[in-house]
Amino acid sequence: MINKYFKQFLLIILFANIIIKYRKINYFKLNIEINCLKKYYILNNNGILINKKKFYKSDNPKVSIISSIYNREKYILRFMRSIQNQFFDDIEIIFVDDYSKDNSIKKIENCQNEDERIILLKNKNNKGTLISRNIGALKAKGEFLIFPDSDDILSQNILLMCYETAKKNNYEMIRFNMYSEKYFPFSLIPNNLTNLILQPELRTYLIHGFGYEGLVDGIISNKFIQKKSFLIVLNDINSFYLNQKMIYFEDGLINFSLHLKLKSLYLLKKIGYYYFFNSDGVSRSVNQDLYIKDFFLYLKYIEENTKNNKIEKDMVFYLLNLYIYDNIIFNNITDYFQIYDEVFNKLLINKFIDPININKINELKKIIENIKEKNKIK
Repeated sequence: MINKYFKQFLLIILFANIIIKYRKINYFKLNIEINCLKKYYILNNNGILINKKKFYKSDNPKVSIISSIYNREKYILRFMRSIQNQFFDDIEIIFVDDYSKDNSIKKIENCQNEDERIILLKNKNNKGTLISRNIGALKAKGEFLIFPDSDDILSQNILLMCYETAKKNNYEMIRFNMYSEKYFPFSLIPNNLTNLILQPELRTYLIHGFGYEGLVDGIISNKFIQKKSFLIVLNDINSFYLNQKMIYFEDGLINFSLHLKLKSLYLLKKIGYYYFFNSDGVSRSVNQDLYIKDFFLYLKYIEENTKNNKIEKDMVFYLLNLYIYDNIIFNNITDYFQIYDEVFNKLLINKFIDPININKINELKKIIENIKEKNKIK
């Protein structure tokens, strides 16, 4: 009798393991990580410094944490505690103040009194997140870079896990999971993906639908990147974007270029980041002209870097499809129809576009034509 029940028990365990293996997300394991992160958040939100010790500045830090700041005085301390409570101390913390109007700088300077690893850079005018992050990257001394937002928090062990994994295996980039109560599940890596993706597969995964199998997201905050590799990418986009003030699509731009250029991506299926939705965020108040300008800069870069390949041409279509169908901003276009027509015509005459996507592109053209007709635009 015992043997019978034992066999049944083993069959149940085996069946459960098969289900977990092939499910895209293991929610049982995920919930354990989320509960731990929530407890850690409570400590940070109350400004509790778990590791009460002197923080010493290193001339050659292993990791540079770079964060662009614009009017974030309410969140600086919470963010700082999540860094100071890390299990990994050999870091520098670079804040790039993007011409804040509140007491953000004062808050950071107060933190500098207790932590000499903090470096404060100040923009003389508002340059936007993309340029501010890149300014920090060019000043960084760390072997690896990470770009968290100053209104979010890092989990306590994520820097240690990322550094040890990247250093041991010479990985150029690590992506880890994020958690957000408002957008749950949020930027999670599916279990069915292998942990290590190498080129040229990484490029193919990126282009084939932008986010194929959940591999690629448009976020930079959950990436741990080798500095020398990041600077190669930065040099690649320098003439195109470094002097442009991008408010929208800046993360997507950097991610696209990283996945095109880097040799390796390791998927660390652990939650390393707590994302907070703040209604006062820079990208929350949409400026229509800037939004569309940035979108077409993004499209232009993709077109110039994905030529003469059928799968890669699908990328441009994907973006057009996503931001016309799903984003309300494009219901009010007036000044950009000519650009759209040029993009559509270029796609339609391209020999690499398959019949299915030609039909979809024509559907999008009809949507544009309907908007024109509705607004009496020629």
